Amino acid sequence: MPSLSIDPRFKELGFAVHVGALDYDVSVRPAPPALTHSIEDGAEMRLQELLGEAAASDPVIANVRAAFKACGKDPSRYRPSSEALTRRVIAGKPLYQVNNVVDSGNLVSLMTGIPIGIYDTAKIDGDMQLTIGVKGDSYNGIGRGSINLEGLPVLKDDKGPFGTPFSDSARTAVTEDTTNIVIVLFGLNIDIAHVEAAAEIGDTLITRFCAPDQEAG
Repeated sequence: MPSLSIDPRFKELGFAVHVGALDYDVSVRPAPPALTHSIEDGAEMRLQELLGEAAASDPVIANVRAAFKACGKDPSRYRPSSEALTRRVIAGKPLYQVNNVVDSGNLVSLMTGIPIGIYDTAKIDGDMQLTIGVKGDSYNGIGRGSINLEGLPVLKDDKGPFGTPFSDSARTAVTEDTTNIVIVLFGLNIDIAHVEAAAEIGDTLITRFCAPDQEAG
């Protein structure tokens, strides 16, 4: 797995940064029924937790929004991915079904409020750094076209930016040809214990539903 460093500039912004990074060998395929049911159950649990309140009322999501603002991005225009997922559930819409790997990551993000990025390790060039996007930084986001990354927390490798807790790039996206992934938990302004708990959920889901020796179904 590529190593991950954190830009010292975050220390000046007044919030803690606890980033988790996990790597796995995987077999990418459609989500099995058990994962789909887990997502449905997770969505129902989230609705019960929020009791009709807005997604941004969740303390974890609120803290990530505050981190976005401190970095220089309006969190109401560039919502954390975990907030976007939660808003879909509140609106009565199902989560996007992509594949077993991406769907597992979305479930972790929905359940915990922590933005999750999953990247094809083979498409990462060199090591990773979590930094803050500067003027001119952009990439082709998955299903979003060009994204202005200035003021967003952003992951960069030797080729440039490839991931954010807002929306990830097409360059390092997980596809059916992916065999190894790195999962990044963007613990921005979030207690380390909550990040560790999210990592445990992610480990359980990836191991159960995405391991190369698992049968589809």
